[in-house]
Amino acid sequence: MKIDLLSHPVLRELAQSRALRLKDTDTEPEGGPASIRHSIERKGETLYLVVDHSHFTAKRTEFAICDKEGDKTTAQILQAVQDAVIEILTRTFEMLASVNAAVINSLDEHEIVHNVLREVMNVLPHCDAGVFRLFDEESGFLIPVSHEGLPEDYTHYRVQPNESVSGEVFATGRPAIHNGRQNIIAAHRVMRPESQSFMERSEIANALLCVPVMAEGKRLGTLTTLCFSSDGAFSVFDRTVLESLAAQIAVAYQRSLTYQNAVATSRRLEQMRNDLARKNAELDRAVALHEALLRIFSTGDGLTEQLHAVAQLFGVDFRFENVLGLDYRSTGWSDDGEALRQTVEVAEAPVGRFQFRTSEDAGFHQVLFGTLATFVALDFVRDMSRMDVLNARKKAHFEALAAGLPSDGRRSGHGFRLDRYNQVFVARAPLGEVSGNPRLSLHKSLSDLQEGMTSPNSLLFHHDAQIVILVSASTTAALERNLRAISDAATKQTISVGVSEIYETNEHHLMSRDLATQAAEALSRRGRSGLLRHRDMGVELLLEGRARQDILEFTRQILAPLLQDPRHRVLHDTLSRYIHEGKSATRTAQALKIHPNTLYQRLQRVETLTGRKIADAADFTLLSLACQLHAEYFGRVTS
Repeated sequence: MKIDLLSHPVLRELAQSRALRLKDTDTEPEGGPASIRHSIERKGETLYLVVDHSHFTAKRTEFAICDKEGDKTTAQILQAVQDAVIEILTRTFEMLASVNAAVINSLDEHEIVHNVLREVMNVLPHCDAGVFRLFDEESGFLIPVSHEGLPEDYTHYRVQPNESVSGEVFATGRPAIHNGRQNIIAAHRVMRPESQSFMERSEIANALLCVPVMAEGKRLGTLTTLCFSSDGAFSVFDRTVLESLAAQIAVAYQRSLTYQNAVATSRRLEQMRNDLARKNAELDRAVALHEALLRIFSTGDGLTEQLHAVAQLFGVDFRFENVLGLDYRSTGWSDDGEALRQTVEVAEAPVGRFQFRTSEDAGFHQVLFGTLATFVALDFVRDMSRMDVLNARKKAHFEALAAGLPSDGRRSGHGFRLDRYNQVFVARAPLGEVSGNPRLSLHKSLSDLQEGMTSPNSLLFHHDAQIVILVSASTTAALERNLRAISDAATKQTISVGVSEIYETNEHHLMSRDLATQAAEALSRRGRSGLLRHRDMGVELLLEGRARQDILEFTRQILAPLLQDPRHRVLHDTLSRYIHEGKSATRTAQALKIHPNTLYQRLQRVETLTGRKIADAADFTLLSLACQLHAEYFGRVTS
């Protein structure tokens, strides 16, 4: 607390009459009784009176009295000092009693934080600056939430508990008074490097007072006041005043937080009521939606018609694709623009997908397509069951035909009847490419092949990861047209298809299936898609049951010297062409556009590298077989 004794009329009159001299000196604040103490000493004709009012002002005053009536003057001085202190205390208590309602009675935490320091500096007018810090539990720092009389970047001066004066006061709960710049510097002994750097760039105050801000035993932060005047100092009474302010601020701040929590709770309850009402409405809507979809999917008109009914009933545009090749688009659907997706899953495997646009009623559309996906999944499972039953019946019918059992009509033959000429196809589907499900891959490949066929008189089924197709026609020309169509479909869908020769005898169904199986396995072993006739298997007829890796190893052993070194690839191409041209040197040289002598030199080089003689029948057979297999399995076809 700052006191101006010369403002008292008695002391001013004595000083003007030169009967009195006075001098203030700083005194370290002590936690003694709240009283004014004095001592008197006479030296010659001068009476020295020392009045210690440090509890209130952090100072004491030495009076030199040069008056004959010294005792009377002493009494006047003591009364004047006491009057001055009482006047300051009275004014301070009046200010404390009328602290701005914006701080104490406000329920707005931001308003409290904003007005705290203004009220502190009203009550303690000798303060030049102040800072209000709150502890942030998330970061672990005391953060300046407001400050007065300090640079703008002071907001970044954050301290940890036990760091600096504020950190120590927060950690211990004990207030701190530091008068004098050196005392303040010494009090900042525990500091992080970044805080130390900030302090070195800042002006050091002459006095510092820091008190904890606590409510219900919980420390919320700290309140610090600073004085930059050279004669500035803080007293024990200042500490008491600031502690009183901090207590009021803490209560107000805690009350505002409680109020804010109550408001937030009320809002959450209101939001929960609104959410519950909305969810009830959505539930009613979902029930109505489920009933509408149930009516549509109970008609049994087929998935395409059912999806069309959904698009019309709800006025939505969408696209649906499934793993079996169905691609439905509603009338107004366009592939342009962003689209949301809803996957259709069966046993956690994706079997289809909806695409639809966002809209104002996005929540309902998500529920619509989520529920629709469930109905489609159930429909898909039902269709798969029907297909499995139908497939088993077709397989049984084929076996009956192969056994020569009579058919009881077109109905039991599933629309198939034997005609004059027959042909069997066996396809190896690219298993696992549809949702990682071999069963779905078979159904998809079967559907793709059936769609590409030209002959309507066919019996298709799958068995043991293979698709078997028996086609019957009145002419061989019809079967040839159908064969070309299947070849195109197999190439397009990356399916390996083997085919038997055309035959007339019905007893050849099983044998023809076995031959077609051999061709399909040979094509699959090569890693090729498309169609292969059994008669075109060539030397691969001898390789049945051999693994692809074994065949590749055979070709590598024979042709390794020609294949491993890129410089010798021309020798491999020359040998392959020579074999292709039936060992005709003339045709080979013409095809390669080289001189016959160059050809012979290359062939001699081949013999040297491979260690095999072209003129030797056994060696030439191995070289010829290796070149042919290499061309088939590595895709290097000579023409």
